[in-house]
Amino acid sequence: MTRLLRMTALLLSLMMMASALTSCDLLDRVRQHFSPKTDTVRGIPEDNDLEYVTLDSTEYVYSSYYAPVKPNHSYDMLSEGQQALYDALYNNVRDVYPDSDEDSDDELYKTRQAIVDGYVLSTADIRIAAKALYDDNPDLFWLSGTVYQLTNQYEDYTAVQMRSIYSPEEIKSMQEAINLAANTFYAKIPAGLSPYDREKYAHDYIAGLCEYDKEAAKVHNSDDRVEEAYIVYGALVKGQAVCEGYARTMQLLLCGVGVDCVGITGIGYDSDGSNDLHMWNAVSLDDDWYYVDPTWDDQLYDYRRYQYFNLDESTLAKDHECSPALADFSEEDLDDDTNFDSVALNLFLPECTATAYAYYRYECPHLTDYDGTEVKEGLYLAALEQQEYFTFYIDPETLDYDETIDVMFKESPQYFFQYAEAVNEWLSDYEIDNSNMSYYPNEDRSAVTVMLNYY
Repeated sequence: MTRLLRMTALLLSLMMMASALTSCDLLDRVRQHFSPKTDTVRGIPEDNDLEYVTLDSTEYVYSSYYAPVKPNHSYDMLSEGQQALYDALYNNVRDVYPDSDEDSDDELYKTRQAIVDGYVLSTADIRIAAKALYDDNPDLFWLSGTVYQLTNQYEDYTAVQMRSIYSPEEIKSMQEAINLAANTFYAKIPAGLSPYDREKYAHDYIAGLCEYDKEAAKVHNSDDRVEEAYIVYGALVKGQAVCEGYARTMQLLLCGVGVDCVGITGIGYDSDGSNDLHMWNAVSLDDDWYYVDPTWDDQLYDYRRYQYFNLDESTLAKDHECSPALADFSEEDLDDDTNFDSVALNLFLPECTATAYAYYRYECPHLTDYDGTEVKEGLYLAALEQQEYFTFYIDPETLDYDETIDVMFKESPQYFFQYAEAVNEWLSDYEIDNSNMSYYPNEDRSAVTVMLNYY
C-alpha cells in the first residue's frame, strides 16, 4: 500500500523574547518567522539517505572548582511520548543538511528527522516537546522555531523534522566562538564562591560583557532581524543581545558552575504602563527559587544594578507577569494554528516565595532601629574605600519605610547625618561631606541609596 505522507509546519511560540524596556513585539516576530507553512518532503526513507553534516557535541572546559549541573526541568514536565520525541530530537538536531531548503521563504537547513516508534503524537504534543528542548538546552542555538511534522496514517509512529537557521559551517564557527567565550568565564571564576556568589559573579560578568541591542529590537520583525541577539552567541561573542540572549546566557553559565537556572517567559511593564513580552531567569539557592532579570539590571544606573536580583513573586509582580504554566492550557489551545502564536507559556514555573537571598536584604546593612549600629559600620567600610554610593536596607518588620526616610533625611533628628558624623570621627585622612549628600529611595525593595562625597 502506498504510504500517504502529510507534512505541516507547526507554529511554535518558543519565547524568543526581547526586553520590555524597548519596543520589541514578540508576536509580530513569531507570526513572521514561525508561521504555518508547507514544504515538499520526499518521505521518511529518502531523508535517511541524505548526507547530513554531523556537528560535534558541545564540550566546555568547566571550572575545576564547581561541578556543572544539567537540569531538565521542562523535560520532566513531559509525558512519556513527549519525552521520547524530545530525546529523538536531541540526538538528531546535530545532523544538519548543508544545502538550504529550496522551497522555503527563509534560508533554513534541515536537521535529521526524528522518528518515534510506538507513539502517534498530536500537534500539541510535538509543540510542547520542541519547546522543552529549547528550554533545557541554550547551547542548541541554531534551531529555528519551525517544526515539520510528518504523519502517516498507516503506521504507529511520529516523524518530526526541525530546521536550522545556520549552515553547518556557520554553526561550527559560532560554536567554537561560544566555547571559547564560555571557557573564559569558567577559567576566571574564583574558587570558594557560594552558589549566591556564583550567581552574582555570572550576573556581573554578563553585564560587563554585553549591552542591550536596541538596534536588534528595532528590526526584530523585519528581514533585517539580527538572529544573534536572541541566542548565547550574541551575548557571549558579539557582546550585544536582547533579553532572550541575556537569559539563555545566564542559564548556560550558571548551570556550568553548578547553580540550577532556568528561563522564564512573561510580560514586563514599563513605568509608563506599556508592556512587552519578556524573558528572565529563575535560580535555585538552598532549595528555594528566586527570580533574576539580568537584562533589566544591565540597563539601570550602577547604584541599582541589583534591582532585579533574587526577587520573590510578590516583588516581581510589581512590573513583571509570568506567562501561565502548561497546565493552564487545553490541548485544543496548543493544537490551534490560528491562536498558538499568541500563547506564551512556561513548561516549568517554580514557586518563588523565599526572600533570604534577595539582594538588598542579604547584602546591605540593616536598619532595625535608629541606633543604626549596623548601618554605621557599613557606612564606615564604604567610606574606607571612598565608595560613591552606600545602600542600606530598612527592615520592614520593625520600621515603617516612609516614616524612616523622613527622620533619616528630611526632619529632625536626621539620623543619617548623625551616622556620618560618627563615621567621620573614625576616619583620619578625609571625611564624608555632610553638606553634599543626596539620597535615592527604593521603597519597592525597602532600601535607600546615599550618594557620598568626601573632602
